[in-house]
Amino acid sequence: MSVTLKVDLKYPEKAVLAHAADVIRGGGIIVYPTETLYGIGADASNPAAILRVFKLKKRRDDKPVLVIINYRASLEPLVRRISESADQLIEEFWPGPLTMVFDATFRVPDELTQGGGKIGVRIPSSKLCLLLLKECGSPITSTSANVSGEPPLRRISKIEKALGFGVDLYLDGGELPVSKPSTVVDVSGPIPKVLREGAIPIKRIQKLIPNIQR
Repeated sequence: MSVTLKVDLKYPEKAVLAHAADVIRGGGIIVYPTETLYGIGADASNPAAILRVFKLKKRRDDKPVLVIINYRASLEPLVRRISESADQLIEEFWPGPLTMVFDATFRVPDELTQGGGKIGVRIPSSKLCLLLLKECGSPITSTSANVSGEPPLRRISKIEKALGFGVDLYLDGGELPVSKPSTVVDVSGPIPKVLREGAIPIKRIQKLIPNIQR
């Protein structure tokens, strides 16, 4: 049975975050607010939990599931290489709504990469997310809390109707303001490529990396 708890975005209660972390470490699934959208959170190292996320979203594509981390050092076990361009983007836009796609290491579950060998990662600017990651002690998934192909949902009541009891814990941070998802840039090749323009405009990235592909 699903549980819903209220959470303060600016001053999240430690007890609520500790409970959410316990759910994640136990292989469960939570829905939680980020600085852009509500996300679905599961242990990014747990194949069974990741498969639950795909089933919940009715997701059938081969795109890698986004994960969030709270320190740059947490990136190194996940990715094969951090290019100079990736370092520039990290320095400029992390923490923030920029997802970067890297070649994944052998430690990353195939369920997370969907067999494509790549992983999307970002450090969020949300205080709640960063504190939750600290409680978990490991990366968690952050795919949008909606059925694949449907528009993003900004209220927990609507997310509950869409996802139902497949979620173990909902963290209700209130109605989130209208916001774009994170911008996605593939940094696995010699020249970065924008896969999706979102909260960070391409023009801002081009100022840093003029030859970026679109």
